[in-house]
Amino acid sequence: MNPSLSNPFMSVVIRSYNRLNYVLELVERCLNQDYDNYEIVVLDQSDDTHWEEHKQAFGLLDQKVRVIRTRPRGSAAARNFGVIVSRGEVVLLMDDDDLPVRDDWISAHARHYEDPLCIGVSGKCLKRIDESVPYKNKQLAYERCLTYSFFLRGKDFTGIDEVKKPVRWLHGLNASIRRSYVVELGGWYPYINNFDEHSFCFKLQKVMKPGEYLMFDPKPVVLRRFDIPGGLGKRQLPLPQLLENQLLYYHRVVAEYYPFRFYSLYPIFMLYAFKYITRWFRGFSYFTDSIWFRWFEKKNALRLYFLQEFIKYPFLVIRVLLMKKPKWEGSLTIPEVEYYEFRAGKLS
Repeated sequence: MNPSLSNPFMSVVIRSYNRLNYVLELVERCLNQDYDNYEIVVLDQSDDTHWEEHKQAFGLLDQKVRVIRTRPRGSAAARNFGVIVSRGEVVLLMDDDDLPVRDDWISAHARHYEDPLCIGVSGKCLKRIDESVPYKNKQLAYERCLTYSFFLRGKDFTGIDEVKKPVRWLHGLNASIRRSYVVELGGWYPYINNFDEHSFCFKLQKVMKPGEYLMFDPKPVVLRRFDIPGGLGKRQLPLPQLLENQLLYYHRVVAEYYPFRFYSLYPIFMLYAFKYITRWFRGFSYFTDSIWFRWFEKKNALRLYFLQEFIKYPFLVIRVLLMKKPKWEGSLTIPEVEYYEFRAGKLS
């Protein structure tokens, strides 16, 4: 049985890559919370020049802030690293382009861990600070919140205003979880470049005991800032890279936990992957570095670009299918020599 944590020590883990000016704003929000029992772990993967530009500002912050400098690791590996160097009983995950909206953000997560059956909590995400519930059918949105489609795509719907318990997965941001589960299960699978939060949640669902649960609570609210430059730059990636990322998720994660469904419907999964990624690309991508975008207006350029990549797509599928899957087993352990720690409150 997990311990009841009435006042858990929380580790706010922030991954960052060349966005330290925005991280400073995020850290200031975290330092003005109504909860006292916590630390802030900034996992900085920025280049040396970017770090030197902001080092002095971090040195002036409260000693609750720890900056861990390490090489770029990718999304899942960075999250794993942040967890293993943190000291909290509960880790609260955050990205460098997001902001807590209220001063009860940490406490809104922490209060749930008094229940020993609560394993993790996801909070509400807004695209605009004045955003109301964005769903026409609120009941359907509630039912779909943090569930999976038949093709194992995570359904979000984290703009609802009701508590939901249980849910099937947790976001990679504005989500908290008992640290011991992450460490013991080995964290998130680091050899994929997207959808990595599901690799941990699939594994977690298999070991959770009867009565244990993940939940959604709309009280801890975060503003997602999609217009911030830098970071991993997913919205600037070309379509072939996005397709490969989706295929790696299917072949290395879904195939591991749902092998019968995946391989028995393999052609359908592959077609679905192409449809899903092109739909996302049409709505969210900023990529225009293709000859089609120089010759045609956007609508026709997208059609020709999608046709080009669809013709090449079978060869990409075969290449990913034949790739050797790296193993990721055991608990999280990271040698100290791979990073160094800069403590806030001390200029050095």
